[in-house]
Formats: sequence, C-alpha cells, structure tokens
Amino acid sequence: MSDDATIRGNDAVLAHTVELFREFTPPGIELELPPPSAKAFDLRFVEYVPGRSLTATAAVSKQFANAVGLLQGGFLSAMFDNLIGPLSYLTARGPTTTLELTTHFLRPVFPGEQLRLQAAVRKAGSTTIFIGAEAHNAKDKLVATAVSTVQVLPKPTS
Repeated sequence: MSDDATIRGNDAVLAHTVELFREFTPPGIELELPPPSAKAFDLRFVEYVPGRSLTATAAVSKQFANAVGLLQGGFLSAMFDNLIGPLSYLTARGPTTTLELTTHFLRPVFPGEQLRLQAAVRKAGSTTIFIGAEAHNAKDKLVATAVSTVQVLPKPTS
C-alpha cells in the first residue's frame, strides 16, 4: 500500500519523525531516536505511509530467548510497541500513550530470524487511535498479531 506521500527507508522515516517530534518536545528534553529499546531489537523502518501504516524489520537476538531457546513473547510485544508508538505519534501529530496492547502468538520465533512487522491504523480519532499489527518471519509466515488502543495526549505548551 504505497502512495506519493510514502516515505521509504530507515533514515528517511527517522528524519521525518524527528522533525515532527521537535514541534512538541519541551525545551531541555533531548530526543533519542530511535530509542534504546528499538536499538536493542535492531528495529529498522522500511516504509511509512502517512496516516495508514509503518513497516519495519527486527533482528531476533539470542539474548531475547526464553529457557527453551525461543523468542520470549514479551520481547515480541515490545517490538510491536516500538512500531505502534511511532505510528501513533505520526498519526496524531503529537504525543500519545498506549492504553492497551494485546499480542497473540501464533508460531515460534527463533534467535537469528529476521521479522517484518507492520502496524496499520484501524481508526484514528481526536482522542483515541486504534492500531493493528502483524509480524511475519522470513518465509512470510504470520508469527504474531497485536492490537492496541492509544490515547492522544494534549500537546505540551511552553
């Protein structure tokens, strides 16, 4: 799903995001984009379609494995959150916070795999945004889905 406004590539999506975040970041606050949590997953943005979707890839590191050697589910939920958060900020054109995030795990994910994650806006209102997301492995098999309700916060005033 691409159109003329689509932004492609990690650096271009980050630059667009930083530009927007600067509009409402209070003085004295240092932006760190991508945040440390996204860096830990080697989350790399692939494509942003304004008001519609954000796609990224993430590397599955051995350090995120559970006792039986699979990706621990909480880390996959965090990967979704690291994608849904920026999409909600970009959609709201201001700060947001997650009210709820539900993840459904469908297939095991192994360290060393590369995941493709896509979050899509289901409905954007003035106070709440509903977002759905999917994660696929390198064989394009659906490994997990997520749904999130995000609250749009008032923009900080100086």
